[in-house]
Amino acid sequence: MVRLFQKSMASHLALSAALLVATPALADVVLTTTDGTISLTGELLDVTDDAYVLKTETGELLIRREFATCEGAECPTDASDTVTETDVVTLTSTDGEITLSGRLLSFTNTEYVLETETGSLTVRREFATCEGAVCPGTASDSDRFVVTVPGADGASLVAAIVGDYTAAKDFNLTQQFGSDDGLPGLLIGDARGAEVSSVNMQSMDTAGAIKALVAGESQFAVTRGRVTPADVSAAVGRDVADVSEVLTEEIIGLDAISFVVSQENGIDVIDFKSIQSIINGDITHWSQLGGSPQAITLHTLASNESLGAQLNARGFTGVNAMGNGTIHATADALNAAVAADPTGFGILYRSQAEGVKALNLATACNIFVDNSDFAIQTEEHPLALRWYHYALASGTTSEFARNVSQYIPTDAGQESIASRGLVTQQLQIVPMQDQGARLLSTVLAGDADRASNSVMRNYFSEASNARRISTSLRFLSGNATLDSKAESDISRISEIVRSNEYEGYEVLVFGFSDSYGSLDANLALSERRADAVKEVLLLDNPGYLDAEAVRSYGIGPIAPVGCNATDEGREQNRRVEIWIRPRA
Repeated sequence: MVRLFQKSMASHLALSAALLVATPALADVVLTTTDGTISLTGELLDVTDDAYVLKTETGELLIRREFATCEGAECPTDASDTVTETDVVTLTSTDGEITLSGRLLSFTNTEYVLETETGSLTVRREFATCEGAVCPGTASDSDRFVVTVPGADGASLVAAIVGDYTAAKDFNLTQQFGSDDGLPGLLIGDARGAEVSSVNMQSMDTAGAIKALVAGESQFAVTRGRVTPADVSAAVGRDVADVSEVLTEEIIGLDAISFVVSQENGIDVIDFKSIQSIINGDITHWSQLGGSPQAITLHTLASNESLGAQLNARGFTGVNAMGNGTIHATADALNAAVAADPTGFGILYRSQAEGVKALNLATACNIFVDNSDFAIQTEEHPLALRWYHYALASGTTSEFARNVSQYIPTDAGQESIASRGLVTQQLQIVPMQDQGARLLSTVLAGDADRASNSVMRNYFSEASNARRISTSLRFLSGNATLDSKAESDISRISEIVRSNEYEGYEVLVFGFSDSYGSLDANLALSERRADAVKEVLLLDNPGYLDAEAVRSYGIGPIAPVGCNATDEGREQNRRVEIWIRPRA
C-alpha cells in the first residue's frame, strides 16, 4: 500500500501508536516531520528529487522531502548525493564554439552550476544549451514566441503585463536580456527553474506588425495605431473588406498626446493654432500667449517619429523636422528638464509625462477639453489615442501567449495597464456639475436657430440631475453599427447597472451625430443610434433593466465634442452617451 504525505503528515494518515514507535532495530532511517510532531522509521527503498519511499511495518509510504528530515546512514546528506551517472550533461555555447561536460549540480532560471574536472562552473543559461537526461525542461516551440511592439514604450508595457501575469500564476520572471534592437526579452520559469515560456519583442510599425502576425512570425501585436483593411490586404495578398475576417482586435488602454510645462508656468490652456505656431517658430515668447515675457524653450524626444506621425494625422505639421529646441534621449530626461524650466514647453505622450503640468486644450472650433482621465476615456480629448492588441482570428498557437492576451482586459490586467501611465477602460461615473469645460463648449458651439436651442435645452434638462458613465459609444459613418471599443464598453456598462449601488436607477441614452446633412435627418439618425444601444442594453441585462428603465433620445449635431470641419472631429461626434439617475 502506498500513501502520499503532503503538507501535513498527520492530516493525511491515521497512524497507530505502533507505527509511531516502530522497532529501531529493523529500521535503516528515521523520517521526522519538519515541525517535529511525527517520526517514522523504516527501510529507505528509494530517494527522488521530490520524495522518500519508506518501507514500514504497515506498508510503503511516499513522503514529500520538503515535509520531513531524514536521519540514518542511508539518508542523502543533500540533494547532490542523489545524483547518478545520468546527471552528466553537456553545455554548448550558443555559437557552438565551446563545449563543457560535467555533472549538473543545480540550475535556476538564469544559470547552470556544472561540476567539471577543474572545479565548479556557473554558466548563464542564455549563453548555452544543455543536453542530457537531467537538463531542465525547456518551453516548446509554441511557447517561445515573438510579440511586436511600437518601440521601447510598447516593450515596457508588454513587460509589465507579462510580469504581473506571471506573478499572479506563481511563475518567475527571472531574466531580461537585450535583443538586437535593444528591447528586453522575457524568460518565464516555474518554481523549480524549468522554463515555461520565453518572449522576444521586436519593434515594428503597424503595417509591419500585421505582416509578421499573418506570416506566423509573431503571436500577437501591440500597436498605437488601428489596423485598416488595407494593412490586412497587404499582409495576406488579397482584398480584405473587414479586419475581423483575419484578426481579433482588443483595446488595451488609452493614451493622448500632451503638451507639458513646468508647474510654475501660469498658462493652463493652449489652442491648436498656438501649438502649431510654437512648432513652426512663429510664437517664441510666453507673452504672446498671455504669459511671462520669457522666451519659450522647446523640448522634444529624439525618437519622436511615432508621436510626430500621430500629430501629423491630426493636422499638425513639421513636428519631425523641429530643430529649434532641446532634444532628449528619454522621456524621463524631458520631464526633468521641463519641470526645472519655467520657460519650457514639451511634447510627449501623456503616459510618459511625470512631474510636469499637461495643458488643457482648445480646438479651432471653440471646444475646450481638459486633460483628465474622463476626457480620454470618453475620447473627447482631441488627441486621445488607443493602444490595440491584435492576434489571428484563427487562434494563437502559444498557450502562454493566449493566457496573457486573456489577462489584459481583466481588472488585474487593467491595473498593469495603469502602472505604465495609460488610462484604463475601468469606467467612472461623473455628475453633470463636474463637466464645466464640456458644457461651455456645447453653449459656444450652439446654433442660433430655435430648433437647435430647443434640442440643447432638452438635453441639459434631462441630464441635469444625472451622472455620466465615462465612455462614448461610437459608430461607423452613416449607420448605427457600433465599433469594437463600444462593444467592449457595453459589458462594462452592464456591470454598473447590475450593481447594488445603482439598483433603482434608470439609464439615459443620448445619441449624437456629426453636422453633415440636415438637422431633421441627423436627429432621426442619432435617435436610431440611441435606440440601437437601448436594445443592446436590454438584451444584455434581462431581469435588471426593462424598457421603462432605459430612455433614449436623439440629440443630432448638438453638443459636438470635435470639429465637424475634420474627419476626426466628425468621427468623435458620431457617438452615444450613457447617463444614469435615480428613478422618479
